[in-house]
Amino acid sequence: MEKYFVWEKGQKRYFQLPSTWRVLKNLALEVEKVDKTVCDMVEESLANPIGTPFLKEMIKPSDRVVILVDDFARPTPKRDILSCLIHHLETLGIKYNQIDVLFALGTHRPLSAAEVEDVLGKEFLGKIRYSNHDCRSDKLVSIGRLKTGGEVKINPLLIEADFRIGLGSVVPHPFSGFGGGPKIIMPGVANFEAIREHHVAHMIAPGSSLGNLEKNHFFEEICEVARMAKLSFIVNAVYNSREEVKAIVSGHYEKAHRHGADLTSRELAVKLDQTADVSIASAFPYDEGPQIMKPLGPATVMTKQGGTVILTASVRGGKLPDILLQAFSTALDLAKGDPKRLVLDYLRDGKLIVPDAPMDFNSALDITLLYLSRVKVILVSQDVGKDDAARLGFGYAPSLEEAIQKVSKEIPRAEVNILPAGGLVIPMMKEELRFQ
Repeated sequence: MEKYFVWEKGQKRYFQLPSTWRVLKNLALEVEKVDKTVCDMVEESLANPIGTPFLKEMIKPSDRVVILVDDFARPTPKRDILSCLIHHLETLGIKYNQIDVLFALGTHRPLSAAEVEDVLGKEFLGKIRYSNHDCRSDKLVSIGRLKTGGEVKINPLLIEADFRIGLGSVVPHPFSGFGGGPKIIMPGVANFEAIREHHVAHMIAPGSSLGNLEKNHFFEEICEVARMAKLSFIVNAVYNSREEVKAIVSGHYEKAHRHGADLTSRELAVKLDQTADVSIASAFPYDEGPQIMKPLGPATVMTKQGGTVILTASVRGGKLPDILLQAFSTALDLAKGDPKRLVLDYLRDGKLIVPDAPMDFNSALDITLLYLSRVKVILVSQDVGKDDAARLGFGYAPSLEEAIQKVSKEIPRAEVNILPAGGLVIPMMKEELRFQ
């Protein structure tokens, strides 16, 4: 009997399927060996910027530089890229006291001292200034308005700087098409109200979908905010299906980002012409709180209406935040068995379902409830128990074998899709999955 696998904590977790189940697609993508270091790739990309001149032609030795760095929710090899970039800036005459590192958190929590040390390392800790962005700070500076009218404010360090560089990762994103690029500004260093208004207005608009940048209003407005904020340059990582850095792209926040998105699509996009009864997906590489919901997107796209998604997930720290679980409990009570109606009503009114919960929790809540209006989800995790899975609206199994056995009783002759790394795949279907 053939063995299959999903990625779990960076290791292959093997399993078997019932003999009566037929696999439609096994997205265990072929991966070429990466034979360059991250720093080598950074240097190559800086020598070949996309859409901008070379840094040496853009930065003056007297310039104050702010480097925006994404947070713990992204796989970016921050220390390696930052070290290589700072040494490159030194060759241009930029000294440590001219550099600020700003962690572009969006609405996420601040980095701990240990996390900051992990990014900066002993090489730069105590030598280069750093700070965590606060989306609710009263010191944020206005730079313009959204198309929907809301005022956009950003961290004052960007206003004070002469040059602004964003570090991030080009990874599939359920609304923006791809992460990285201009998202380091919006939501990275923007104000909460603008982030809320933007997300609510465009989250499920036509074009706001995984792996798509064309006619994507969610992404287009992010680019406009990056333009208003005068983002000068980006350095972004591109990955293969094992979360290994495949390439680094540098240059203009939209042009270089689009090139990175093209490279990512070549690595992770798979054309599909048929949905399955059951999809088995790993949440890999996501393991942080609400981020583990993201792989439900591609898994749901690949699953029939009324089908089942088996999601395997590990959670950093061994548990989900209580506030996330409470947000889901509150929303499911409000939904009264119709989660789609609840989400669409709140989005139509420009409101958050749980206003006291963080924005990323609300985004995870909205999209997960929409997925649950289409498929059943069984969570397999050693870090989330049966009761907490139920609070999320999920079924539960302590092992993948037990989940498969449970579903096989309900669907003896299932057609199956397998997503070994659910967060690192872009399913290309004939039609975009719509919830409106």
